[in-house]
Amino acid sequence: MSKTHVFIVGASGYTGGAIANALLEAGTFRLSILVREASVNKPAIKHLREAGAEVVIGDTSESPEKLETYLKGVDVLISTVLIMVDQRPLILAAKKAGVGRVVPSDFGPTAPRGVMEMHDRKLGIREYVKELGIPHTFIEDGWWLLWMFPPLHSARNTVTSQKAYAGNRSQKLIYSTLPTIGKMVARIIVDPRTLNQTVVAHDGEISIDETWKIAEKVTGEDFSDYPRISDEEIEGGCQQTDNWVKKVAAQYQRTLFIRGDNTLSKAVALGHLDSRKLYDDIPYPDVEEVARNHYRSGFVLEYSVPEELLLDVFKTVA
Repeated sequence: MSKTHVFIVGASGYTGGAIANALLEAGTFRLSILVREASVNKPAIKHLREAGAEVVIGDTSESPEKLETYLKGVDVLISTVLIMVDQRPLILAAKKAGVGRVVPSDFGPTAPRGVMEMHDRKLGIREYVKELGIPHTFIEDGWWLLWMFPPLHSARNTVTSQKAYAGNRSQKLIYSTLPTIGKMVARIIVDPRTLNQTVVAHDGEISIDETWKIAEKVTGEDFSDYPRISDEEIEGGCQQTDNWVKKVAAQYQRTLFIRGDNTLSKAVALGHLDSRKLYDDIPYPDVEEVARNHYRSGFVLEYSVPEELLLDVFKTVA
């Protein structure tokens, strides 16, 4: 039996790398990854190549005609590029190349239109995929579990890792871990039940109260001195135009912890499929062990952002 040929764009990133590694570990996929020439020697790309990935030198900014040549014979295209990247030429190329299923860059929390600009852009790409009539699967996930643990008192205080919280600490929300996303995607992309559907790939629901208690247990620190960011401050951040990082962070805080949009019941009500019901054999992570590894390693999910934007933190209230 021939292996399913998967082509990933964005394999050097967190999500793309997790998916690529899971596909290679499964052993039932032929994996190709699109890599810019400047990124060929990155450790993550070297690791994937050594593990069996076929590296294709190219860039999403190339013409649809050129991108089409990369996608000939591909069964599944997975895009995990930043949402600011225009995916339409890539998707059009997939249509012309006859790709069997397209998974555009989504991989974010459930939310209605008009709440988060980044999510609205993803919804726009979904509409484009449907307009072209391409077989597809849209994959949402929860908020990253690592971002639900408070930073240590010794850590930097930044807008993406602030020593504060917003909204309702007891608000449950869907959460995800990178290893689970990889395992889920490996199952989703070959499952006929998920074709032309939206799937929520997740590890369950959890609240800030729960994750902070676990953090206190494994670190021995007391985070009760971390204050609350007012709803007004978050709303102001959603509307401002000076710091795009702060605006994005505020919109996420509003949808997750103030509005409470990212829950399993709301996702299912929208018609999304629950990956945990589809693949109930995939183990859940041990949240306490994830926390221990997180604080032990000092790993923080960060992106290349100018220092002055990161240090523009939200004002807090006692």
